[in-house]
Amino acid sequence: MSSSGSNKRQPAGQGPGGTSRSQTGGRSIHTISLLILVGVVFIVALLMVVSLVGFVVEPDPAVKAGPMYVTLALTTGAALLMLIMALNASFLPFVSRGRARDLQLVMWVMGVTGIVTGLLTVGREASPFVTRLVLGSLAFMFITVQNARLAQARAAARAGQAGPPTSQAQPRPRSRQRRAGRKR
Repeated sequence: MSSSGSNKRQPAGQGPGGTSRSQTGGRSIHTISLLILVGVVFIVALLMVVSLVGFVVEPDPAVKAGPMYVTLALTTGAALLMLIMALNASFLPFVSRGRARDLQLVMWVMGVTGIVTGLLTVGREASPFVTRLVLGSLAFMFITVQNARLAQARAAARAGQAGPPTSQAQPRPRSRQRRAGRKR
């Protein structure tokens, strides 16, 4: 009977295509989640630009214009930098690590300064911008965490491909060198 041959199962990850399917599934989930997170950051940046342009074109007379311009400029700048850094961390790495850290610092400082300025000077009118920036920041943090994990996995894979060091190069632990309680 041929049914007995079909009942033989191979362990997961072995056999033809077992490993490649699991890797492909992991990559597609990673890509989809990154795409969604970058989409969130893009929407936040787009909404901030629309708010800035809307206030410049038709300012609200009930709101102090000076502090609102500062708030919108800082938060919109932070949102745009966040979008650039999210793209850099996910799909289009075009900035070096050192420069990325510097840009992230500028992004965070602009965002926090814009939020604090908005809340202290214009109050409740700044709350939509604060909410958007916080939402974008959460998505950005998830992107950077995924990027860090991916970088660690790549480094571990490179270290694994290089091969383990020879047994002569590894020092032996002290516990293996001493036997039967002998003192030296």
